[in-house]
Amino acid sequence: MNLIATVADLVDGPRDFIDRTGIREMGHVGLLGYLSGTLSIFLFLRMFSAVPPGIFSFLNVLVFVLGVNFCFAAGIHLFLEMTGAGGGALKLFFLFGVTEFFWALLIPLGFLASLGYLNPGADCLLCFIIVILARISVMRRLYLISRKKALLSLGLPYAALLAGFFMVFVYAIFYLVWLVV
Repeated sequence: MNLIATVADLVDGPRDFIDRTGIREMGHVGLLGYLSGTLSIFLFLRMFSAVPPGIFSFLNVLVFVLGVNFCFAAGIHLFLEMTGAGGGALKLFFLFGVTEFFWALLIPLGFLASLGYLNPGADCLLCFIIVILARISVMRRLYLISRKKALLSLGLPYAALLAGFFMVFVYAIFYLVWLVV
């Protein structure tokens, strides 16, 4: 089965695709999704000179995206397994890669933002919301869970990351006030 036929099967019947497709076919599509999504994010950031040019910068962004999505998929799978929902962590990781295709919307939105019609921050937020909604849909199909449980399990890693940033911020403020002053 080639890559285009696999993507077409995913679009035509997502539930059947998840049930009958092996890890190998899903892995090819998922990794292609990660690659194209990262390329879109990298090009968007390059439009506004937010990252340096070059293949090394692109590879850094790709490794960051793969690492974050791997950790998020592992945490979400652990939470869902603890609550009794059965599914596959590797399939979830590769299906998150499929949802990364939606980051390709950043390229035309970035052109409109560079012309002054849109705000780059709003473009990123719009694509992020679309990716989150697609991930909720994918998780519901893979684990056979409700929409609320999918939203909760998807929000937990983001909440943990946000709590970590707040802890670092508070520690930095204490460091500035008590140790430096």
